Amino acid sequence: MRLQKSKQILLITALFSLLFYFVLPGMAKENILQLLEKEFQKLVTAARPAVVKVVATQVIPTPQLPPDKLLITRQNIGSGIVIDTAGHVVTTTFDMDVNRIEVIFSNGKVSPAKLLGVDNLMELAVLQTEHKPSVQVKQGNSSKIGTGSWVATIGSSYGKSPIVSFGIVSGWDTLPDHLCKNFIKINAPVTPGNSGGAVVNTGGEIVGMILAVLTEPGPLDALVDSILSEGTNGDIVQLLRHPSLQPRNNQDITFAIPIETVKSVATEIIKHGKVTRGWLGVHIEVSELGIGVTQVIKGGPADKVGISPEDIILEFNNAPVQTYGELLRCVGGTAPDTEIRLKIHRDGRDQHYTVKLGKTP
Repeated sequence: MRLQKSKQILLITALFSLLFYFVLPGMAKENILQLLEKEFQKLVTAARPAVVKVVATQVIPTPQLPPDKLLITRQNIGSGIVIDTAGHVVTTTFDMDVNRIEVIFSNGKVSPAKLLGVDNLMELAVLQTEHKPSVQVKQGNSSKIGTGSWVATIGSSYGKSPIVSFGIVSGWDTLPDHLCKNFIKINAPVTPGNSGGAVVNTGGEIVGMILAVLTEPGPLDALVDSILSEGTNGDIVQLLRHPSLQPRNNQDITFAIPIETVKSVATEIIKHGKVTRGWLGVHIEVSELGIGVTQVIKGGPADKVGISPEDIILEFNNAPVQTYGELLRCVGGTAPDTEIRLKIHRDGRDQHYTVKLGKTP
């Protein structure tokens, strides 16, 4: 026992000697900021090959001119994440009909890509590139990300070099009318073209994909809007909107989808070409009374159990629902052919219905 303790003391002494002779002199040459800078560069370098530029092109027909004379094109440039070595890339959905897609990798390699499918409710699209990258995505655990966590964002929308920013996670939140139940909310400056880019933790692991950037208006925006609403002279409004008077202090907030959700949706699209989600078969209108049914689609799940127009939907599986976004997440996040329970208010009293969800048309 005494001999073992002596060996432990010798080992600890040796470790401290190594620290003193080799590590501390190196640290003395650089301050803490320089060391942090190097570590930050390492994690960006490690994650960078997984982030690509996505160039989607729409060819606009010109019937009045021969097609070989003039082609009008429109481009959507964004970012994407390589999710495997088979050449699958996940990005955000396009706001136009696309005729051609190219993916530009971090090493400059340009590859044509085919659109495998989209999930409009999640706003995600999956591409198949001809180039098969050797990069393996280092995926992290997004559940370990919380308020105060440090993350980097990496996009590849403009130029040859990546667009990198550093931010702090504010927490988890939802977005109105979006299916994702939990977004990573980050206080970081991110350009719109970085949508589809990566959120990287301090271990160099990708934990999310950038989806949206919201800008909270500054005090001057509120002042201008107030003046406009009061019908003030247009010259004054023009003056207030002049760029020289725009220290608005707007705050950009970035929202990212957890990487586990991204991979789950991508896997469904790769296997089936789409993501099948639950469907209730009603049109709704949200008012002070709640979620009102305005139309019931004939032959749909709601129609089959007797739900009718002017019904008010109060609960989904015993959970209150008050907004379109809440109902969308409940229905769209439930698999087809699942029986769910709705609480409906009709003619002054509450009723309960068991509905077997269908597949989204």
